[in-house]
Amino acid sequence: MATLEKLTRLSEPSIEGAQAVRELAKEAEELLAQSRQDHGLICEMHPQLAFLLAENQDQLRLCASLERGLRRHLEELESSAQTKRQQADGLRREMAMVVELLKSREVMEKELRSQQPAAAAAGGGEAGQKHTLYDHIDQEAISTLDVRVREGLDELQAIAQADAARCAAALERIGGIAVPEAEDIRVTWEGVGAIGQLVAESQGAADEIAQDLQSMDRHCDQLRDTIRAVEAEGGVLSMDDYNVLLRDTSEIPGIVAELREVVAGVRRRADEINVRRLQYSAFLDESRRRFEAIAQMAAAGQQYAAAAGASQARYAELAAAADGALKDTWELVAWYRQFHSAYDALIAEVHRRRQQHRELLGAVEDMRARLDAMHRDEVRRRAAFVASDGPYLPSDLCPFIHDPPPRFGVEEAGDAAHFASVQSHETRYTRAADAS
Repeated sequence: MATLEKLTRLSEPSIEGAQAVRELAKEAEELLAQSRQDHGLICEMHPQLAFLLAENQDQLRLCASLERGLRRHLEELESSAQTKRQQADGLRREMAMVVELLKSREVMEKELRSQQPAAAAAGGGEAGQKHTLYDHIDQEAISTLDVRVREGLDELQAIAQADAARCAAALERIGGIAVPEAEDIRVTWEGVGAIGQLVAESQGAADEIAQDLQSMDRHCDQLRDTIRAVEAEGGVLSMDDYNVLLRDTSEIPGIVAELREVVAGVRRRADEINVRRLQYSAFLDESRRRFEAIAQMAAAGQQYAAAAGASQARYAELAAAADGALKDTWELVAWYRQFHSAYDALIAEVHRRRQQHRELLGAVEDMRARLDAMHRDEVRRRAAFVASDGPYLPSDLCPFIHDPPPRFGVEEAGDAAHFASVQSHETRYTRAADAS
């Protein structure tokens, strides 16, 4: 028979075990609550982080494209105005060569009956200066067009330099913005689906501990009830009942040890989930900083675009005007080259006309000689008729029979010795100069 004293000693480890299990259950619930909270935060951060990762990648590509565009634009700004200036210098050299060519070509005044233009004679300086083709071109148009080209290119160069400085400053600002390097979060990202499973496993462990705690509480209640019954019945318990209680009590240390392992698993899962939450938080903060840095890069490019908008419109306007002026210069150069070639053709034409005039004069002299011979022959024949038959014809029968024959001649119409002279070329550049 088991005495009350044995039962009392038997209840002490049971109560201690139940208390230990209760503490383990409390710890498991606290860890589970922390895991649920971390899991909830991860679920909130996951779509935000996904958005920022995709957005940062897209914006970074756009910023890279923007930076490449700015660098190309900077190169174009530095080269375009210089290219146009080189074109202008080349055309200016062409014009100078043509002018020298025209100055070196003396006009054949006597053959062409040409006179030096009054403006050239008045501004020529030295008396007796040679009369050249240069005197017949629009010299003011050349000067006006050259000034127009120079002034346009100077303003174009100034705008290009100012915009190039702004563009270089924008590129420097973009280059000075530190964009945090994106860490590789594939392990965390791919494992996010398992976090919910970890929470579910911890929930199962907490439920298991709660069930064991209920069993432990029932065992302790049974011991207390048995002790009260033994006290009421005289302090004696059968050995069979005592052995059952003893067996249950002996299992308590193993149960507590097993539950400690279960709680350790809950703690490990809670720590892992917490680490994942901290990683997500760090990744999210980093992605936000990265987003802000990329936004600063985009803002720098947009600020340059806004600042350069008006000047680039003026630049495009001036570039078009410069192209027009260069085209006009080239056309003027081509026209003066053609003028020089036309003068050669003019000399040939004058000689051709003079030769033709000589041939016509020869033909006219031949015709005059034939007409004179025919006239003399007709006079002789009429005189012979009048002498032989005229005395026998009444005068009123044919009054005109005694008239002399008509006389025909070949005369020149106009001044055959006058040939067209080269005239000054009135160009649109003169009109443009007068308008300005």
